[in-house]
Amino acid sequence: MLKPFWEKIVKFNWVFGLVLILLTGVPRFIIVLNANISGNYSRIALVFFFMWFSPFIFLTKKGRTYIGIKKPLNYYWLLYSFMAGVAICTIIYFVASLLFQHTVSNCFVYISKSYNVAGNVLSGSQRNTYFLIYALTGMSFSPIGEELFYRGLVHGSFAGRFGENKASIIDMIAQHLH
Repeated sequence: MLKPFWEKIVKFNWVFGLVLILLTGVPRFIIVLNANISGNYSRIALVFFFMWFSPFIFLTKKGRTYIGIKKPLNYYWLLYSFMAGVAICTIIYFVASLLFQHTVSNCFVYISKSYNVAGNVLSGSQRNTYFLIYALTGMSFSPIGEELFYRGLVHGSFAGRFGENKASIIDMIAQHLH
């Protein structure tokens, strides 16, 4: 399942999965800690970029199919999923606005405050640019990268040793430790 280059170096087993968790988890933890101080979250995108492309870096097409990366049988589910995501986000926006008004306890306000780079207040066009950067990263690389990485690559590496159910538990624990 691993590409020939990687088969010479590692095996697709739980040790490989653990190394991947550490390879992404430790840098992600350090980057987020620094970002909370500096307000600069730009480097976290590198971790998500690696997570997104790691199945394509390490696995053959057969390996990617094994971990669940394949063409959808029905493309309408992608549209339904997108619409459900928009609806749920809209509901969360209104609930957060009702509960927390325009304070930093409101998750949307907190995120918008993170656009202030190193304490500098951004202009309208700069805020829009940063919004697009953060939104695209947050809505694509973060969740899709984590799914491909944890529920795909890491899960697949643990499933052979521990079985599907225990591998799922390991995935959930590893993902929430980040």
